[in-house]
Amino acid sequence: MCTTDNGGRLPNYEPNTFGGPAQNPQSQEIAAQFRVEGFVGRHTYSITDEDFDQPRALYRLLSPEEQQDLVKNMAGSIAQAQPVFQRSILPHLKRIDKDFGGRIEAVLKQTNPDL
Repeated sequence: MCTTDNGGRLPNYEPNTFGGPAQNPQSQEIAAQFRVEGFVGRHTYSITDEDFDQPRALYRLLSPEEQQDLVKNMAGSIAQAQPVFQRSILPHLKRIDKDFGGRIEAVLKQTNPDL
């Protein structure tokens, strides 16, 4: 049981935009030994275009009307976030599909031209 404020409203995840906790490559967990087959450890990962294949296929499967509904719904939700987060999601949306990301960006810029 935690008896402190447990970090309060500070972010408790990594990576984050507010200077919160970050992974320390010099430390690693020391765990009890147990038998496994294969490789075990911490591994970095990188995001590739392959990570966007499924949402890209889904977007392209939608009718133009369904695509517009999706853009409207997503842009409406994203518009409620702080601009720093709006800017950070746009490159990912454009990797799904340039048209998709561009359309969401256009909607967001209607309320935040500095985006």
